[in-house]
Amino acid sequence: MSFVGYFSTALSGLNAQSQALGAISNNIANSTTTGYRKVDTNFEALVTEASRTHYQSGGVIASPIYRNTLAGTTTTTGVTTNLAISGNGFFVTSKPTDISGAAVTFSDQTYYTRAGDFQLDPNGYLVNGSGYYAQGFTVDPVTGLATGSLDQIQVVQQVLPPEATTTVTYRADLPADAVVTVPATAQPVNTVDIFDSLGSEHSLELTWTKTAANTWQLDVAMPGGTPATAGPYAVTFDGNGHISNVNGVTAGSAGIALPAVTYPGATAQTVTLDFGTIGSDGAMTQYSGTSIDLSNISADGYAKGGFKNLTVDAQGYVSLNYDNGEKLVAFQLALARFSAAQNLQTVDGQAFTETNYSGPALVGKAGEFGLGSLVGSAVESSNVDVGEEFTDLITTQRAYSANAKVLTTVDEMLQEILNVKR
Repeated sequence: MSFVGYFSTALSGLNAQSQALGAISNNIANSTTTGYRKVDTNFEALVTEASRTHYQSGGVIASPIYRNTLAGTTTTTGVTTNLAISGNGFFVTSKPTDISGAAVTFSDQTYYTRAGDFQLDPNGYLVNGSGYYAQGFTVDPVTGLATGSLDQIQVVQQVLPPEATTTVTYRADLPADAVVTVPATAQPVNTVDIFDSLGSEHSLELTWTKTAANTWQLDVAMPGGTPATAGPYAVTFDGNGHISNVNGVTAGSAGIALPAVTYPGATAQTVTLDFGTIGSDGAMTQYSGTSIDLSNISADGYAKGGFKNLTVDAQGYVSLNYDNGEKLVAFQLALARFSAAQNLQTVDGQAFTETNYSGPALVGKAGEFGLGSLVGSAVESSNVDVGEEFTDLITTQRAYSANAKVLTTVDEMLQEILNVKR
């Protein structure tokens, strides 16, 4: 082997260790970067000639090993829009090409990332710290299932419209020991708040009066509405304390549909009183006692609500929370995985793009196809172990110095030959 060959081999060692040092330095620099995936170095020996009696080295070549499937530590942040993936999936994201006020234009390129430090931007998009926009599926409000094509997640419903009350659920135990008097003596009024179509709050008042053994009269007041009263309605119980007759109905649902009521400026609405199922233990009852034992009186419907925040569950369902206490499940986040994720193309911002060597993206939802689940109010840290990197740094430094020493030695040997020639 010539001196040129010796130089070449040593130089290849220096170059290989330089590449390793570059990977190590980048890993250490990104040891606190959310969702960062570290890069290790693989060394491959090159041989010019090899036989039983002769060997001529060719040096070494370094190539990167992308640790894209090695998970980092999940860290709780308390920020409801932050997300971490427990499993093999990646967030499916896109990046804008132009932002002009509320108008955002997106690139056709799809990016994949584990950086889940998402926040809502001024336009209502869910964007991570590197500027990648989360994608997902719209959830059908009727079926609760994710439908439609993949698109950017954007909160556009800043105000939740009011919903008028249609049902009042009433569960109580009326006092069987109440005395029938002449004139009749009513029990204390039970009141529940209901909402009209404009979201205004009104009172609905229920008054019970015992008229005979196991028989009661219900009167309903709707102050401010037209009509303002409804009833009387007759409600009967059997000898076991179960409700048996509601205004002539003796089987099925024990309910009373009140006459349509109209409040000022609002649309007429019909409210149904739900007492349960006739004859069942879960319905209204009448047992021994002298006063009403009220277990539940509640109404559906609500006033308008302003958007407060959003939360994401383990299946990726995005719930929009409003200040009236209501929530709307609007989206389901998309996740993707690859058969060879280590071969993804790394790009800026802890993101990746698909390559021929990674295989096509399998896009789905959390819990499907081995994509993993989501952890809310948390992020995944870098998968870099700083202690391990420092160990590699020392090893690389020594290997670099050794290769440099080879160059020095070869130079000295060459100098000796030149001195002989003199």
